[in-house]
Amino acid sequence: MNSDSEPNRENPNRPVENELSENGSSRREFLRGFSAIDAIRRESEKVLDRIDIGENIPTVSQSRQSSYLEYYSKNAMACEFEIYFNLHQYRQAGIATMEAFQLIDLLEDQLTIYRDHSELSQLNRTAFEHEITVEERLFELLSLAKKIFQDTDGAFDITSGPLTKLWGFEKRQGKLPSESQIQQILPSIGSDQFQLSSPSSTIKFESADLKLNLGGIGKGHALDRVRELFQTRNVADFVIHGGQSSVLANGNASGQQTGKSSSPVNTQPDTQLGWTVGISHPTLPGQRFAEVYLTDQALGTSGTARQGFYHQGKKYGHIIDPRTGWPSDKYLSTTVISKSAALSDALATAFFVMPLESIQTYCDRNTDVSTILLTENKNVRGQLEIETFNMPSDNWTKLI
Repeated sequence: MNSDSEPNRENPNRPVENELSENGSSRREFLRGFSAIDAIRRESEKVLDRIDIGENIPTVSQSRQSSYLEYYSKNAMACEFEIYFNLHQYRQAGIATMEAFQLIDLLEDQLTIYRDHSELSQLNRTAFEHEITVEERLFELLSLAKKIFQDTDGAFDITSGPLTKLWGFEKRQGKLPSESQIQQILPSIGSDQFQLSSPSSTIKFESADLKLNLGGIGKGHALDRVRELFQTRNVADFVIHGGQSSVLANGNASGQQTGKSSSPVNTQPDTQLGWTVGISHPTLPGQRFAEVYLTDQALGTSGTARQGFYHQGKKYGHIIDPRTGWPSDKYLSTTVISKSAALSDALATAFFVMPLESIQTYCDRNTDVSTILLTENKNVRGQLEIETFNMPSDNWTKLI
């Protein structure tokens, strides 16, 4: 799951929104569906020509090819997005990738709380004063987030951003707040404090202090949307990474590969369908704990190995239980596999703060959701304890 990052090289002279409008489709129409795809395709074909002759492309890095994979990457949403195709399988891979990266840019511009003009920032400013009409795909995402909040008894909550800020994790400068500071914020936390109206796609806040933050589900949503885009382009076999924690694998890998690879995605032998994706070891940097085999599935992983701080010898990780206001230390990592990247990402975060019995209950009710939970063996230093639900043994391999 580890990957090398590279700088975001967007073209500052031609924003994506302008490029779409010049071709007769608005940004809002593009977010709603694929009315702008043909317009973008015309622009992408020009870029693909430049890729073929090796020029430096501002929005897409040149493809890097291994023995069996064609690879593209782009920085967005504070992470590196990576797309893998079977080598030479799709002539339209470059065009589809350009469209995917433009879509990701538009989604980031819609979902981020760090741009005042974003749709989510506008909701946070005005949805307490009156009902706000929400773009339909964003409305679907908010509805999914609220359903996960309800199904996990509040363990996943898109209103918990103020707690992250209080603990200093927003700027990765951890600090220990007092219990009174936590208790002061908790009343403004809770996805039961906003109401969604399906017929009109509107949202209304019930608290003036409520703020939405889609950081725990937004990347997964972007992966799901890219899959939809690729389906309209007849691209069926691919893997998409959203940083080190989110993966969506569709179709099958082709070819065979032997030995270990440093790539986060391995091709499978012809006898094994799907794609092989590695899960990082929670305490050994650069090592893989396991590999899982994904076919038309998404994987999300949460852990605190890379983010947290120590205070008086105790580590406080960055994943906070929104119900208590305190970071959770129940697990070293939680991995969730489902059909949706948004769902996998959100559940990986929720499971990290949930007791084992509640996770088992959820998986018993949702048999299409699989999970791998890692905890530290209290008796043997350096050893892991493993708990799985709905995870057939032939769907994954433990490496360490």
